[in-house]
Amino acid sequence: MAPVLRGGFRTDDPEDAHERTERLMTGHRMTVDRRGAPFRADVGWVGGDGLGLLRFSYGAEVEIRSHPLDDFATVHLPSRGGFRAEHRGMRVRADRTTGAVFSSSGPLTMQWDPGLELLVLKIARDDLERELATLLGRAPERPVAFDLEAPRVRGALGGPAELVRSTCAAAGAEGPPARVWSSLKTLVCTTLLLGHPHSFSEALHAPAPPVSSTVVRRVLERAAEDPACPPTAPELARLTGVSERTLRTIFHAEFGVGPVTYLRRRRLDAARADLLALDPGAATTVADVAHRHGFAHAGRFAAEYRARFGETPSATLGR
Repeated sequence: MAPVLRGGFRTDDPEDAHERTERLMTGHRMTVDRRGAPFRADVGWVGGDGLGLLRFSYGAEVEIRSHPLDDFATVHLPSRGGFRAEHRGMRVRADRTTGAVFSSSGPLTMQWDPGLELLVLKIARDDLERELATLLGRAPERPVAFDLEAPRVRGALGGPAELVRSTCAAAGAEGPPARVWSSLKTLVCTTLLLGHPHSFSEALHAPAPPVSSTVVRRVLERAAEDPACPPTAPELARLTGVSERTLRTIFHAEFGVGPVTYLRRRRLDAARADLLALDPGAATTVADVAHRHGFAHAGRFAAEYRARFGETPSATLGR
């Protein structure tokens, strides 16, 4: 478990601030408006294990054009002043009541007001997608893309703005122990994914598929993984998380037979397809095909094959 570290810097040199900030965030171009307030950077951070909390104040008005945040997403929340932002075709004016959520795809532009004090919550993309996969029950097929605007409260769990404030409170003056920080990261990921709109929100809130369809799918996936080693009923029960009795009930309702019998019939069908596709003069034998599809006893295979198809495996191969 990575330790929770703290750090920070102050500088009146924009180039120095730009170089140090790139190491904390990502590549970007910063333009300082020198006609107004002087540039005085004050930056602090605490973080580790994929979660970071950063505090920025530059004094002057600045424009930031950032590269895509390939490895992380962020929640930006002003504690004083505000900024305008554009990201993935969306625009927002952020202040103490409205934050901005930047996804790990697409460049972004921000125009910081003079005197802006900004809190940034930084979450590793891998952790977000790992938590999203847990919530979806499958791996996401594309990066998650969040809505840009984040009002102070949105949804039953509270909005990203409240999430930033809660993380600040948890960080405290000394920073929490690593185990607490790791648990906080999980909470941040879950709250952001469930409490703020994004490209997978509809899928997360869609009705769950019937238990029977999920059980059948998992059984068929296991059978396809290793046809030469067919699963037993106890193994399938453990895999699907239901009792053997429930498993039999589901398969009898769907196919009229239990799961082991159903898979055995599928293996016989696959063996027949292989035999029909083989050249009778090829080196592959009936026994080879039988073993490939999980039939260890050639005689039993031949008997079951004849009962199902009305001919011997050898007759099928000789066609």
